[in-house]
Order: sequence, then structure tokens, then C-alpha cells
Amino acid sequence: MIRKNIANFFTCLRIILIPVILWLISIMSRQVSDSAHYWALGVFLFAASTDFIDGQIARRTNTISEFGKLVDPFADRLLVISVLVALMWRGFLPIWMGALIVSRDVLMLIGAPIVGINDREVREKLAVHWTGKAATAMLFVSICLFITWNVPEPVGGGGFFTRVNPAGFVIFCAGIVFSYVSGYIYLRRGIKLLGAAKTSAG
Repeated sequence: MIRKNIANFFTCLRIILIPVILWLISIMSRQVSDSAHYWALGVFLFAASTDFIDGQIARRTNTISEFGKLVDPFADRLLVISVLVALMWRGFLPIWMGALIVSRDVLMLIGAPIVGINDREVREKLAVHWTGKAATAMLFVSICLFITWNVPEPVGGGGFFTRVNPAGFVIFCAGIVFSYVSGYIYLRRGIKLLGAAKTSAG
């Protein structure tokens, strides 16, 4: 029983660490040298690594559970969306960039039940596409860059103009493209699988 819960523990730990990361981002100063930047980066990297850790533990110990299948992807998206919202709120990320990713996830949440991706049999046959993995990797790398270096510069009227990390900007834009491509592929596969299941049942 304990072995079975180890992988799920790391999945839940990823969710628990989200408020910590958000708090660290909220206290990051306007200076890159501020230690909060590096604490936020460190905790984010550890939280992101738990996705690999729980997957390896579940596969190597043969303790893959329905809880893990459902909660693990939810924890990934919650981590990414929460951090993006926090970065947008602080002005370290343009709103339109984060909004595109959040909108994609909302569309997936709405579309998944419609095309049957939430159906257990369909979900088990729906293989992970490489574009989805590439999108996740790009988003995580760009988030690390945004946390580490994005300096809002003062402008007239007491406001701030965010000098966005150029490398992070390019990687994030590529991640947006791959994210939408993978979303389209998953939905198309789900529709085909659901149609095939209905045909065989009929």
C-alpha cells in the first residue's frame, strides 16, 4: 500500500508546492539579483521534476493507478497555468502570451468530455504525442527564463514596461504553436477513437 502511494505522493507534492512558488513570485523585486528569483526558480524546477519522478516510480514499481492517470496531467496544467498567471500579474510576462496557453487548456477541458477523451477506454488508447511533450518542455524552459530574468523598467506616469527575456519569448512562442498542434491532434484522435468504439458497439 505504501509503495502504491509513493508516486501519488509526488504528484500531490507538485500541487502543494504551487502556492509556495506563487508566493515567491509575488515577492520578487524589480532587481534580478534578488534571491526570491532564484528561490522561485529552484522550487519551480523541483515541482516540475516531480512529474518525471512520479512517472518513473509508478512504472518501475508497477504501481500505476487511476488516481495518478487523472491527477498527474491535472497537476501539470495547474502548475503551468498558476505560474503563468502569477508572472502576468507581476508584469514579467505579456498578458497575450499567457492568455493563449490558458485559452488552449480551457478549450481542451471543454472539448475533452464532448469527444470522449474523459472516457476511460478512449483515454487509455490515446497515446501521448511528441508535440505535447515538446510543448510542455518549451513552456517549462521559457518559464524558467521568465522567472530568472525579466526586468520591468520604469516609464513615464509611474508605470512599468517589461523588458521580456528574448530567448524565453522565442521558446514560449514555439511552445504555444506546439501546444495548439498537440491539442488538435488529441481531439482528432479522441473523435476517431470514440467513433470506432460506437461502431463496434453498434
